[in-house]
Amino acid sequence: MRYARFSIYILCVLTAGAKADQFCFALAETFYEQIYCQLQAKAQTKGLPPFNQFKKNNEAVQASLLKRPAERNGIKLPVRQVQLPITTVAPPEIINRPQVNLPETVVNEPDSRPLRKPVSEPKNILGCDLLAGQIHCGGQVFKLIGNKANHRLATNALSIHNKMDLPRYQGGALSQYLGHAYARYVAKMCDIGLCGVTMTYGKFAYLYQDLHSKGLDFPQRFEIMYGFLKKDKANMGVSESSRVPQGLSVQDCGALTDTRYVCDYQGRNYIFELQ
Repeated sequence: MRYARFSIYILCVLTAGAKADQFCFALAETFYEQIYCQLQAKAQTKGLPPFNQFKKNNEAVQASLLKRPAERNGIKLPVRQVQLPITTVAPPEIINRPQVNLPETVVNEPDSRPLRKPVSEPKNILGCDLLAGQIHCGGQVFKLIGNKANHRLATNALSIHNKMDLPRYQGGALSQYLGHAYARYVAKMCDIGLCGVTMTYGKFAYLYQDLHSKGLDFPQRFEIMYGFLKKDKANMGVSESSRVPQGLSVQDCGALTDTRYVCDYQGRNYIFELQ
């Protein structure tokens, strides 16, 4: 009887771990981590370390580990390139941290104009309060939004016809472009019930830099990621529980759109939606 209970316990642990691993793409912060997730989705990670250990390696080691399994699966890895000259470009005004280094070669000229009309006056988040786990701003209330079960999604949310469709960079201020692209990314993640596992703006901008330095198509890579996430979401459940962490303050937050605030706290993202 004791052995049977132990076996059931181990089975539950393994099942929970498998479910967590299926959202590999939601945890991928670099190109090589995305490739690892593609291989995992095809059950082709034999000989590779677990994802959390893979992440600890530097880029050269990750590329070396992925080379053969990627070739076997027809996934082309770019030739490693010399790091592009970089300059510091501040994130959009609506999200004031963290600061991210971005390629100088794609920045035409600095542009400090806001991405949109602010939610309320004053423009910064300091005019708002975080009370009882909700953001109160200019008479409006924003509530934390987590993941959603599939039965609560729009009918075609997980279909092949639902695309992330990030805009392409057409020149001008890079921070302006990334702000618009990031708002689109968050909205599309929420559409498929994964509002609780979005990447922070800093990680999003860093991934742009990583892909750009390798000569890769930024919107295309996100479309591939979105396709895998939709398949994963269609075949598994998620916890809908969410809570505001202790220590979060309005200084960690910024207005993403007229209806959403995003907070970056200890490397995690928290999305608040207008009620």
